[in-house]
Amino acid sequence: MIEKKVPVVTQPQQIKILTETFSEIVDVEAMNQLTSGLYASSSLLALTKDWNMFVEFCQNKNVRVLPASTTAVRLYIEKVSQERKYASVKRYVITISLIHRVLSYPDPTQNSRVQTALGSIRVTKHGDHRSTTAFTVEHLNQLDSILEKSRAVKDWRDLAIYYVMYEGLLKRHELRDLTFEQLHIDNEYISMFIGSEEITFSQRASFALFRWLKVRGCSGKFVFTAIDRHENIGLQPLNDSSIYRILRNASDLLGLGYHFSGQSLRVGATQELARQGVNIREIQQAGRWLSPAMPYQYIGNKGQAELEKLRFVSFKFID
Repeated sequence: MIEKKVPVVTQPQQIKILTETFSEIVDVEAMNQLTSGLYASSSLLALTKDWNMFVEFCQNKNVRVLPASTTAVRLYIEKVSQERKYASVKRYVITISLIHRVLSYPDPTQNSRVQTALGSIRVTKHGDHRSTTAFTVEHLNQLDSILEKSRAVKDWRDLAIYYVMYEGLLKRHELRDLTFEQLHIDNEYISMFIGSEEITFSQRASFALFRWLKVRGCSGKFVFTAIDRHENIGLQPLNDSSIYRILRNASDLLGLGYHFSGQSLRVGATQELARQGVNIREIQQAGRWLSPAMPYQYIGNKGQAELEKLRFVSFKFID
C-alpha cells in the first residue's frame, strides 16, 4: 500500500465528528471518505481492517483511540508482532500514522519509544518473510481423523473451516466474510461462490460443512461464527484473531513444532495443485491472484515469481 497525500481535516467541528466515528469500528465507505477517495478498493480494505484492529485493541484495554497515546501504540505493535510478520506490523503503524495526520493530531508513531519498539521487532522478525509453512493434504487428512469423532461443536466448525479454506484457497477475509448466499447445497455436495467463481467441495469437505451447518442453523448471515465456552453459537462473523487461533490449534492438534498462518492453507493447496499437474494460470485463477507471482513463489520458483512481480508492477503503474 502506497501512502497518498491525503488532505488534512482542519475544521474543529469536523475533526470532532470524525474522531467520534473513528474511535469505533468503521466501514470501508467511512475510510474512503476520510482519505478523499484516493485509495484503490484493495488498499481501502486493508486500511479499514488495520484500523479496526487497532480500535478493537484500544477498546479492550479501555484506552483512548484518538488521539492515541504513544504507550498504547507501542503496546499494540508489541502485541500484534507476536502473531504477525514485520511487514504487517509496519503496515499497521503506517495506518495509525495516516489516520492521526489526516485528523490533524500529533503522530504517535514518530515517538522515539514506538520507533525503538518497531526497530526491535524488525530485528527479531528478520527473515520471517522468507517462507510460509504449507498446510498439506496430509495435514488435512490427519485433522479429519482426529476431529470427525469429536462431539464438540467447535471441532466440527473448525474441521469445516480447514476444508473450506484449503479446497477454496481462501484468504482469511474471504472465510470471515463468507455468507449463506454464497453457498449452493444439493443432496451430496456443497458449492461455494467467490465472486463469479464456483468452487465445488469434495465429498469429505461437503460432509464436514454439512455437519457444521446442521448445528449452526440458518439464523444470521455468516457461515462461520463464534462459539462460547458453553457451546452457544453466535451470529457475528469470526474476527481475525479467532481465525488465527483456529489455525494455530490445527498445528497443536497435530503436535507440530511450528504453527500455521493465514497463508499456510493457500500455500499447501497451491503446491498440491502444481503436484497434480495443474498449470500456473489455472492455479492463479483458482486462488484469485491478480498475477501468477504468488503461485510461482508458493511452488518454489522464486526467479519466475520475482519476474512476474516486476511485470505486474510495471503494468500497474503505466499511465
